[in-house]
Amino acid sequence: MELYIFQALMGALMFGIGAVFFKWLAHIHGDDSIFFTALYGSGAVCFFIDGYDAVPQFGGAEYYISGLLIGLGAAGGNYFFSRGLRHGPAGLTSAFAKANIIIVILLSAVYYREPLILTEIIGILFFLLAMLVVNLKIGKAKKAVSSIWFFIMVASMVLLAFRNGGLKIVNEIGIDSMLVMALAYFICTIIFALGIIKNKKNQLSEKAPAKKVALMGLATGIASYVGLFFYITALESGPASVVVTIFSLDMLFLLVISYLFFGERLSLNQKVGFILSAIGFLLLGLK
Repeated sequence: MELYIFQALMGALMFGIGAVFFKWLAHIHGDDSIFFTALYGSGAVCFFIDGYDAVPQFGGAEYYISGLLIGLGAAGGNYFFSRGLRHGPAGLTSAFAKANIIIVILLSAVYYREPLILTEIIGILFFLLAMLVVNLKIGKAKKAVSSIWFFIMVASMVLLAFRNGGLKIVNEIGIDSMLVMALAYFICTIIFALGIIKNKKNQLSEKAPAKKVALMGLATGIASYVGLFFYITALESGPASVVVTIFSLDMLFLLVISYLFFGERLSLNQKVGFILSAIGFLLLGLK
């Protein structure tokens, strides 16, 4: 096995584990502010350590603007992703969250004049078809997903596009991405820490213990960082089409775990929507 394949698989596994922690949070109705404060706090430390050698280069408006853009996109996108897991199946929610790449591709085509190739166009059409399928009402059956879930996921997609689009801008202007991510995650940490202070007097007794939620958030932040590290390393040594395709297996991992441990079952519409989304994502990786 080529090293980049192993690295991509490990990246997918780490992101899958992180997504399972998201699902666990939704399953126990844990406190989002505590979870995300721990997640982004641990992630900020990891990214800062990774980019420490580039600290002398830090400075200038481009760092702060990029950090703010990516931070707000990450905070909002992952928050809505977490809420989406409370209203819809994990596998389908994960697949739809990944559709933010469509927005990034389209904006890149408009702003950077990057040409759209045939597989990208077909992949986008598969995503749009998936969005249509999960909103269909067949016969007397209910819709595959609720309208609330659908609008939550649209919000998640748009905000995550700010995060990923911001990373693309960072690469284009040539500033250190690790330091920008550290700043972005630090901003996210502050946002959710303020949420803890605001909600301190309104903690519900049925929610999971704060310490347990914080530990899971900490683990999620580390898993996400390690997953991103493997992903970036794999892209440096292997073809992007193969790496992106393998990396997309994280949503399949979440689908299986949700079936085995959380008892989630997909309806026919949801299965078709998941398959169409997966095909769309794979096609987008074939560049």
